[in-house]
This record gives sequence, C-alpha cells and structure tokens, in this order.
Amino acid sequence: MTAGFSAISGVAGVGSAYFDYKTMEKTEPVVVSPDVVSYSEMVQTHAADELERLGQPCPRDSVLADCSAIARMIVDYGKMRDQVRVLQPD
Repeated sequence: MTAGFSAISGVAGVGSAYFDYKTMEKTEPVVVSPDVVSYSEMVQTHAADELERLGQPCPRDSVLADCSAIARMIVDYGKMRDQVRVLQPD
C-alpha cells in the first residue's frame, strides 16, 4: 500500500505544481548573481606577471604547440567576471 500511496502523492504533487505554474502571475524575473571577489592592486599586478609568463592562450577546442590551457581558462574567467559585474546593482 505504501508504494501505491507514494505514486499517487507524486502525481498529485506534479499536478499541483503544474497548476501553480499555469496560474502564477506574470512578474519581472529575479536575477541572482554571485558576488565578484575583489583583489588588491598588488595581487592583480603579480597575477598579470604570472599570466604573461604562461604564454599565449590555447584555442578553446584544441591544444597547439607553445600555448597555455591555463591562460585560456584565466582569460575566459576574466570575461565571466565582467559579465557577472554587469548584473551587480550600482
């Protein structure tokens, strides 16, 4: 009886969730973004020096001679930080 009861409860839960979705008022979406960590100028300068020593970043889809996969990831991380920063309230 427990298995049958669980299945019925599961279906009822899905049905009510669908009903709630269909009857929900249309509102502005809420955008939640993570905080962007700040680094001191000294740490940023040191990181830039290290990044320069890594060499040119690799393409995103392959590895070539004398390229750095870590440099590619760091460049992409910087772009992601810029995108998140745009979402932050002023």
